[in-house]
Amino acid sequence: MNKLVEHTEAELKPKPKSSKDEAIRLSEKVKRIADFDFRLTKEQLTAQLPFLAYLFLLIVLFIYNSHYAEKTIRTTNRLQFEMKDLRSEYITVLSEIMSESRQSELLKKLELSGIKELKNPPSKITY
Repeated sequence: MNKLVEHTEAELKPKPKSSKDEAIRLSEKVKRIADFDFRLTKEQLTAQLPFLAYLFLLIVLFIYNSHYAEKTIRTTNRLQFEMKDLRSEYITVLSEIMSESRQSELLKKLELSGIKELKNPPSKITY
């Protein structure tokens, strides 16, 4: 039983990689990149799925943010135009009220109902 434990421990220990093997793999990778050979195996693709999902989520969020910003800009522009329109309407109505509240305009309107302007000021009644 002791031999079995030693055997499994030996299998679990990582084998030391030689620098020659690493140099060969590195040169193969550089050669593949230089040749624009980006073929992926199924295992490599499944290992990259979380990162690809993260990139997809970022792209979707970027698109949503762009659309939301455009919508906000359009709403702001519409409201600014509406505010300018309402301000000009306010100024117009205010000037009409100011012109109609003048004494001469009030006299013209009250003459139709038979009310005339006082010639002498009102007197104060005291006891």
